[in-house]
Amino acid sequence: MWLSLALLTLLAAIALVTQVSGDSATTTGARPLVAGRAPSPWTRVQQTLVAPGPWLVALAFFLYSGQWLAVVGFLPTIYNQAGYSGVVVGVLTALAAGINMVGNIGAGRCLARGMRPGVLLSTAYLAMALGAVVAFGAQGHPVGQYLAVLVFSGVGGLIPGTLFSLAVVLAPGEATVSTTVGWMQQFSALGQFLGPPLVAWVATQTGGWHWTWVVTGSCSLLGIALAAWLQRAWADRALR
Repeated sequence: MWLSLALLTLLAAIALVTQVSGDSATTTGARPLVAGRAPSPWTRVQQTLVAPGPWLVALAFFLYSGQWLAVVGFLPTIYNQAGYSGVVVGVLTALAAGINMVGNIGAGRCLARGMRPGVLLSTAYLAMALGAVVAFGAQGHPVGQYLAVLVFSGVGGLIPGTLFSLAVVLAPGEATVSTTVGWMQQFSALGQFLGPPLVAWVATQTGGWHWTWVVTGSCSLLGIALAAWLQRAWADRALR
């Protein structure tokens, strides 16, 4: 499996080099670099951490990644406890994770067609909130629960694609795009580190999964508020 993934990565790199041409002009909305005055790595880190844009996209990714991994990551445990076989659980979980790509790709399509990033983010966080409520709360209805997980993951996939686009625009400058994306990735990893243990703790304290939607729902509500903030920041940058 690892060798297959390595081969796919190599093929993707070859496709990138041979099929994607470089941009001749800056179209990201970030301020361009001045020739001969590239800042040092430490300066770029400082510029990134004192600007609001990188923090906004990082926190938004944190609120997404923690609840996504909590729901999809615990899916095998939930269905195994319900008596499903390992093969069935594996297929269901793979589909729930794979459908996330639909949202990832759809975000790019929607942004290219002029949809506002705040709308995409709010829609995705709302879908995740409702999906988690059904997935964890509709005990005894496994088909409905699973369909809710697919909505949770598929529509929720709009968030990463939108945030990667916003990270480029809201970076303090062209030189800080990489550090802005890196900061966002750090918070993505932090969400994945903290989210599942928190959900597991709630499930342990309440004696089941039926109240864990409170954790994911809270993340989604905060995400919706943050989406409005990101929309304003994006609009302000577009007017410059």
